[in-house]
Amino acid sequence: MCGDLMCVYVDILIILNTLVNYFILLAVDKILRIHSKRWRILLGGAVGGLSSLLLFIENLGVIMTLLKIITAIFMTVITFGIKPIKRLLKSVFLLFAITFLFGGVLFAIYIFFEKDILIYSNGIVYFDIDLTFLIVCTVISYVVITIISKITDKKAPKSKEYYVTVENAGKTISCTALMDTGNNLREPFSGYPVIMLDKELFQKLFTVEKIRLIPVATVNGESVIRALRPHKLIINDFVTDKVYIGESMSQLNEYKMILNINLEGEIYND
Repeated sequence: MCGDLMCVYVDILIILNTLVNYFILLAVDKILRIHSKRWRILLGGAVGGLSSLLLFIENLGVIMTLLKIITAIFMTVITFGIKPIKRLLKSVFLLFAITFLFGGVLFAIYIFFEKDILIYSNGIVYFDIDLTFLIVCTVISYVVITIISKITDKKAPKSKEYYVTVENAGKTISCTALMDTGNNLREPFSGYPVIMLDKELFQKLFTVEKIRLIPVATVNGESVIRALRPHKLIINDFVTDKVYIGESMSQLNEYKMILNINLEGEIYND
């Protein structure tokens, strides 16, 4: 498509917006510390890249706004999953916030620099620039995001929120869990990490033949808890059966599961 100032090449339009959306989603991932797989972030970015074809559609009005909202939700679901809903809503909100910030930067470029190198229409950006220059800018952007992420990770609290699903003997439970640096309990024979689960949810997974008693040290002295080894534990994209689920000795409120800190490295490296 050729406008008054320049021709818009569809391939460059899609590639450019895929990269832009990739880094916006990567920023969302870093800020919320979701640790989604890179291929999922790229796939979400590709959906955003394909949506850049809306540039060629005019006079849609409210329908265009609805299409953008649907696209944003679809991108976040592909990248981060649909559950928990609270995290999905945060992701969508943050996606729009960063996109608006990016739009402000583009507007500044449009005002203060060469206007004939940029088209910004229907919320879609197109630069008439060399592809090599675009790749260099992409690499630099990735390095900057990585550095910022490492700095914020050092300042961030070690406790992190996850959405967890446990399957055992045909029974399944799902809940929001907290990674606790204070929980490094292991089952003494296998050495597998022990995760603490709320009493009520533990009863739903309970099977007599698989129960293991595990000694624990508390502020009140030595004690034992009931534990079982599930058929499958799913945390984000990490799946394992080399773990024990222990029955919490007290009622858990906001988070129904306390994850073991020894799982942290495995979750991130998966």
